[in-house]
Amino acid sequence: MKSIEQSTCACIILMILSGGVRGTPEAEQRSLNDLPTAYAGYKGIYKDFTLVLDERFDVFDKQTWEIGDGAVGSEAACRFQPQGVQVKDGLLNLIIRQEPIASGWSNDHQMDKSAYQFSCGELRTAEHKKIRYGRYETRMKAPDRAGASGYISSLFTYTNEGIPREWEEIDVELEGGRPDKFQANLIYGKNTWQWWATREWGAWEHKINIAPADEWRVYAIEWMPTEINWYVDGVLTKSLKQDDLDCVPSCIAPQIYPTPIPDSLSQLMINFWIPEDEIQNDFGGNKKRNIYPMYTQYDWIRFYQLDAEPLTQW
Repeated sequence: MKSIEQSTCACIILMILSGGVRGTPEAEQRSLNDLPTAYAGYKGIYKDFTLVLDERFDVFDKQTWEIGDGAVGSEAACRFQPQGVQVKDGLLNLIIRQEPIASGWSNDHQMDKSAYQFSCGELRTAEHKKIRYGRYETRMKAPDRAGASGYISSLFTYTNEGIPREWEEIDVELEGGRPDKFQANLIYGKNTWQWWATREWGAWEHKINIAPADEWRVYAIEWMPTEINWYVDGVLTKSLKQDDLDCVPSCIAPQIYPTPIPDSLSQLMINFWIPEDEIQNDFGGNKKRNIYPMYTQYDWIRFYQLDAEPLTQW
């Protein structure tokens, strides 16, 4: 596999790609003939889904991706910065560095952020490239456990908008404290920015053994109107159907309200960050063995829209 150049210099290459892969016979033939590195038996074609984004990270496509400049609420010990995103040698590297980040305005959060002692990286699809029902795949690798004991790296869908404002999130999360597992989440809430308040709609979070997570693996989320499925290397590892979320015959505490399958336009996001000391032993892992700069890597990302619910922006 391509190696990372251990450098404290951020190398962000900005160019425009041709705009994804459409559901044409030519595109399907390319999907058969030009498959990305994956796992044995990977074919890259799924019934009722059409490939519309085939991101190989040969360059940084600023028409598809935006770099985050916020932080993960009060949970993160780092702030997302441009130097936390590096495209090089056909890989996307998200990087955490130990360096002072001055306080300042965040466009993502529309507010001033306090100073941080670490920088980190986040990428999201652009506002004009919102996503919805489909299959989302990535080949990614968490940092080696020998030098990374506390972090969160991810692939997820997210929105927190509308009237009433709805928090809708579907996650794949890797944690430094659990290097042989991944976390598959559905997070939902109304009119809240606080993670703890979403528990009233259920704690749909499961840590699943896939040993190991610090080697190259292919993770996929299949988001459909009535169910969500999670896959690792093509193997179904978790499924949630609407019937599972409906509180029938009654809700189980802390859940109070039934949870809908998310149905809003969202952004596809990936990020890499470290937890604050107060939560690190419960989520993310203790940072005591972290060696900086620390990298998580993405070889490719593919988005297949659901044919029954096509998206005009793609």
